[in-house]
Amino acid sequence: MKALRVAIAGAGGIGRHHAKWHAQGGSEVVAILGSQADRIPTTSRQLQELFGFHGRGYTDFDDLLARERPDVIDICTPNEAHFDLARQALDAGCHVLCEKPLVWASTSTTALEQARSLVDQAEALGLHLGMCSQYATSLAQYRRLCPLIDPTTSSSFAVEMETLSRGQPRDAAAIWVDMGPHPLSLILAAWPTASLLPNSLRVAFEGRTAMAWFTIDAEGHHCRCHVTVRDRDEGPLVRRFSFDDHAVDLSGRADDEGVYRSVMTQDGVEDLGDDLMRLLIEQFARAVCGDDSEPIVPPRVAMRNLGLQATILAVA
Repeated sequence: MKALRVAIAGAGGIGRHHAKWHAQGGSEVVAILGSQADRIPTTSRQLQELFGFHGRGYTDFDDLLARERPDVIDICTPNEAHFDLARQALDAGCHVLCEKPLVWASTSTTALEQARSLVDQAEALGLHLGMCSQYATSLAQYRRLCPLIDPTTSSSFAVEMETLSRGQPRDAAAIWVDMGPHPLSLILAAWPTASLLPNSLRVAFEGRTAMAWFTIDAEGHHCRCHVTVRDRDEGPLVRRFSFDDHAVDLSGRADDEGVYRSVMTQDGVEDLGDDLMRLLIEQFARAVCGDDSEPIVPPRVAMRNLGLQATILAVA
């Protein structure tokens, strides 16, 4: 089978890791898109050292699409650029994998309209559109570590996720925009049709911590949820979630062969799994190659994620 041709829009940050997993999964990373021409040589050199990148760098997206004709565009740019890039890529016949949130705009109404437009466009063209929120892949690892717990029948869910400020502390609302899709993706991985029960939502956005309490309804099943996302300056990050009070901690490290792995721990018992981002990207490639599967976070679930995120932010 011919290797997928992948282009990365925004390869200077998290996009570096996306590019690596695409390449290690057997795809050919043919190009990167940057916003500043003088930084492209440095980014290209970093990617060459990381996985042997030999593609071209662009600052003009139309030029990239016309010259490279990629199969997949992976969007890792600032949130507000997601919509225009995804729309152009779909128009050019490319499948699109987009970092979370799927889109973002000055108002939630505009963002939801943009998301709906992209979903309709992808479906009309028969193209895959996926959102990158890798924690949605972690339920299989959770089931291995907690075989007696079925997340889909649980009555309570809690999650706490921290991120580093990297010298740029943010307020709770900005942290929610950045991190909120991750815990919501866990909820939607268990219950893809989940919606908020009216009048169940309570929020506390204070300092650098955003918290929300709510009850979801998934085709008649109710689950109480408590979500916390937080920004911190340094130190090991907390990434923890639980169904019915059976909590696990998530981290990552390289194994004995130097391969980065997902580490899930409960009460001192450890499960070593594949890197969550790698799982998501490889599944997207399989979907594009026609194995009758969907992306880990398919378009309508990504749109539901955005709706939940916007609803919670609106009452903060």
